[in-house]
Amino acid sequence: MFYKILFFIAIIIVFLQHSAIIAQQKANPPARSFATAFEPPNQDKPLATSGGASRGQQCIVDLDNSEVPITPILPAINQRLTVVSNPTFFIHIPQTSARKVFFQIEDENEENSYQTIMPISGDGGILRVTLPQDAPPLEIGKNYQWALALICDHRLRPDSPIAQGSITRTEPEIELNQQLETMSQIEQASFYAESGIWYEAITTLAKLKEDQPNNPKFQSIWREVLSSIGLNSIAQAKFIN
Repeated sequence: MFYKILFFIAIIIVFLQHSAIIAQQKANPPARSFATAFEPPNQDKPLATSGGASRGQQCIVDLDNSEVPITPILPAINQRLTVVSNPTFFIHIPQTSARKVFFQIEDENEENSYQTIMPISGDGGILRVTLPQDAPPLEIGKNYQWALALICDHRLRPDSPIAQGSITRTEPEIELNQQLETMSQIEQASFYAESGIWYEAITTLAKLKEDQPNNPKFQSIWREVLSSIGLNSIAQAKFIN
């Protein structure tokens, strides 16, 4: 893990050198690095947990092209944090004959549940699911479990490929929003990462990657982030929605 931290420091330093002119125009401190990325605050040794990937073969078109057919894009740590009530979830799915997915999220008491069915094209890539405004908002301090399953043969089956993950909404410090207002998007992503706020860190990086597809810096950072959490096999995957 230590060598990955050092590598991330090098990546961000290179990027910030290219952004020196912009940084000099700002009065706020320079962008924080991804050195402590995805390490929850107030927790010395995060627990390594399963990524929640499924190897079910039902309705997967070409299993041989994917080591993990369907998987959540999450770090393997105990807490995966957000500071918003309606976050975005990222799931990699392979090419599939399924044309719909089922998504569900519920709290630790199996209450405040939200379920939806979404259409998909069947193309392989990274699917994004954002909780809509009419969904029950995530409550501060509560732990939630979520899952996304491919709907094969027009129905959910016990062997339907599924990705699962966890999320906890935390209350941001008062200074957080004030600092974020003066930061560039890459600085915001780095700040979220240093604070252990995975969901906003990856959402911000994804937006940069998509808004500037020809910017090699953002493409490189995205690939390195996914590789750092063991998902290098899908680091080049495209967004499919």
